[in-house]
Amino acid sequence: MNIKTYTFIVISLITLMLCPVTIKAQQGLNIAPAFDGRYHNNRNAVEVEVKGRKLKGYGLTVFRSITLKNSPGEAAWIAGMVAGDSRKATDREEGRIGGRLYYGFYRFRQEGRVPFRYVFFRNAALRKGGKQEVTLIYMEGYVTIDRLKKMFE
Repeated sequence: MNIKTYTFIVISLITLMLCPVTIKAQQGLNIAPAFDGRYHNNRNAVEVEVKGRKLKGYGLTVFRSITLKNSPGEAAWIAGMVAGDSRKATDREEGRIGGRLYYGFYRFRQEGRVPFRYVFFRNAALRKGGKQEVTLIYMEGYVTIDRLKKMFE
């Protein structure tokens, strides 16, 4: 993944965000506890929450992300939750380093009125010389998985 593209997306979404919102969209997934507010006052965490019209141009209706720095225990906890969710994914793309999940991109089936749901995970600490940083992103929308992958290239 190109870090410049990721940084651009995150900065753009932060700029679009007018106020924090509480979104329970990721309910039913193992990753839900990561978005329960536990990182709101963590100086090593950056949380982004955006929903609605602000995301229309991206083909999304919900975007949530958490990036944690210098938190290897939290990174392992999140990776475990992602691994549990990966078994329920209808589409997946994963990369491993040393047998551990480096990145994962997952799509989950539409449920009722909920559009497609996507989870992206990356543990940069697993790359040689990588930052001690883990990123978890949850998205909803009617966008194709190929279009989302292009956003993260």
